[in-house]
This record gives sequence, C-alpha cells and structure tokens, in this order.
Amino acid sequence: MPDPLPASNTKNDIIFGIILLGTTGVLIGVAIHSEFAMIVAGLLGAVMGGFVGWLGGRMYLLIICCGVLIGAFLGYRMGDRDILIIAAGSGGAIAGFLGAQIELFLRKK
Repeated sequence: MPDPLPASNTKNDIIFGIILLGTTGVLIGVAIHSEFAMIVAGLLGAVMGGFVGWLGGRMYLLIICCGVLIGAFLGYRMGDRDILIIAAGSGGAIAGFLGAQIELFLRKK
C-alpha cells in the first residue's frame, strides 16, 4: 500500500516556503497600508509556506509565483493599484488550482 503523504523533503524546501509565503503576507500588508496586517499575514504565510515546503511542494510554490507575476503584470498594465492587487491574487489562485492538477498528473506513472 503506497504511503498517502510524500516523504518530507530537505530543510531547503521548508525554508523556501517560509520565505516565499511569509514575504507574500508581508507584501499584502504593505499594499493595504496596515502594520497589523503585515504581521498577521506574514506569520500565517510563513506557517502555510513551511507546511507546503514540508510536504515537498516546491514546484507547486513556483507555479503559484508564476501565476502571481503574470497576474501582477496584467494588473499593472491596467494602471490601477486596486486592480493590480486583485489581478495578482487571482493569478496566484488560478495558478494554485492548475498547480495542484499538474502535481497530480506528474505523480502518476
């Protein structure tokens, strides 16, 4: 019977997840001009990023980064800061859904 959870990866994956999602949380607080949101979102992002890294989701995190960058670029082209924030978040969410599906297909051999 196969193990339902993948083997935990190196500490680098965990650190990568913590830095990536923690920074994302802090940037959310910066975008809405709230120090409280910077702290709370940064800590929640670091916890979630560490967990995803522990599960071995480096490729998943990179796919989400690409989605956020594409969404942010398209939002920037619109010229409004609020649209930029919404577009970056939407791009990350859509990329997260696609990343989950890609991970499922890549694991099947």
